[in-house]
Amino acid sequence: MTDSLRLRIDRLSALAEFSLRSLGQPYGRTFLRQVALRYPTRLVRALWQYWAAPGAPQTAERLLLLHDDGEFIERAASAAERLLVATGFCQKPFSCPAGRFNHDCSHLSGLTSHVVTRFPPACADCAIRVLGAAALSAGASFAILTSASDVASDILLPALQERRFTHALLAVCPYSVEPMSLALLSGGIEGCVVGYALGACANYGQWLRADGGDKPERTSLSPQISDRMLEALSEVAALRCENGSYTARRYAQIDNVYRPYANCSANSAKDQVHRPTQ
Repeated sequence: MTDSLRLRIDRLSALAEFSLRSLGQPYGRTFLRQVALRYPTRLVRALWQYWAAPGAPQTAERLLLLHDDGEFIERAASAAERLLVATGFCQKPFSCPAGRFNHDCSHLSGLTSHVVTRFPPACADCAIRVLGAAALSAGASFAILTSASDVASDILLPALQERRFTHALLAVCPYSVEPMSLALLSGGIEGCVVGYALGACANYGQWLRADGGDKPERTSLSPQISDRMLEALSEVAALRCENGSYTARRYAQIDNVYRPYANCSANSAKDQVHRPTQ
């Protein structure tokens, strides 16, 4: 057996274990009813793409349908707000002014791109604040992930039903890399999934508790991965500017996802969100 085949089998085994354990959970039932049974062809195609994707189980990084970072940047720049940047609530500081187990960020709600915005001391070392600001500069949507059920309803199903998201740059628990990779592929989303270096769940029991909001550890990415994510978003922003693409100025939180929109009054934000052509 070749090393490549062994890695693929190990990844598939990790995915199968997670999937079987999740069948009794709300997310597992949602995925079965609304994805597997409604879109069986897409699921079969996603399973083949998942099998073909390189990488070891729970690797720190997984490219989906892409060959290198350059290809991701080029396609992400053309995706605009269909590019989704996301990370888990577990990266929030414990004293987050917006609370921890939710989709909210007080700083991003009042942020205007390229304008200095003051933030509370508790936000000083918050990676979500930094990543969200970089996503806005790149014209991307941004989400703070909580439960797997919310990931399904806020991201996966909209991607399947209306192609709301086509590209993604996600940071998740390494234990979630396998199921998240398959979920994104099922939704026709290409991009990159990276795993936390510190504070991550080590087994299904810890993951399940975190899925309900019980996460006593604070996660973080390795400095190398964090820098690469920010650099990629900076390159996306530069390429969009070079191409004369639509420039987002602020975020409007719609369906638990921060969506970019042009500079306008907060009262008309939802009407001004730049929606992609179907």
